[in-house]
Amino acid sequence: MKKQLISFLILFVALALTPVGLALAHGEPVIAVQPTIVAAGEEIIVIGAEMEAGEAFVITLEGMTDSILLGEAAVVEEGDDGSFEVTFTIPADTPPGSYTIRAATDEETAVADVTITAPVEAHTDNQSAPAPEPSAAPLDLARPQSTAQNVGVIITALVSLGLGLWLVRR
Repeated sequence: MKKQLISFLILFVALALTPVGLALAHGEPVIAVQPTIVAAGEEIIVIGAEMEAGEAFVITLEGMTDSILLGEAAVVEEGDDGSFEVTFTIPADTPPGSYTIRAATDEETAVADVTITAPVEAHTDNQSAPAPEPSAAPLDLARPQSTAQNVGVIITALVSLGLGLWLVRR
């Protein structure tokens, strides 16, 4: 009887620790930026996919200290997937460094990385522009978890706490 109980508890804990995905009617929204390295003052193309038709995404350029509103993108329907493709100009006064392009609605967010270099200036002496220096600034990566992941962690913690208390009392 005791072996069956321990086997059941091990099986229960293993099932509780198994990741569970949340199936949505459409996939998670995804964006891509072209080019991924661009000089300040030049244009980028933001391409979105796996979105619902009719959604409007706010597109921002996020750095370590500030966020710059680039504009909005409306999702159009193409086949089964909603998508968009919009062009934005990076402000000419944007400091060089690593940035995140964020496309967000009230309910969904998609991000892509982009590197901004110094503005390209006209060279009259036939010399090429100097190579950009890498930034030593720390990069803050926001990695939000879904509600299902948070609930799974809480349930696992509570089950573990209960099993621990039960084993201590025995």
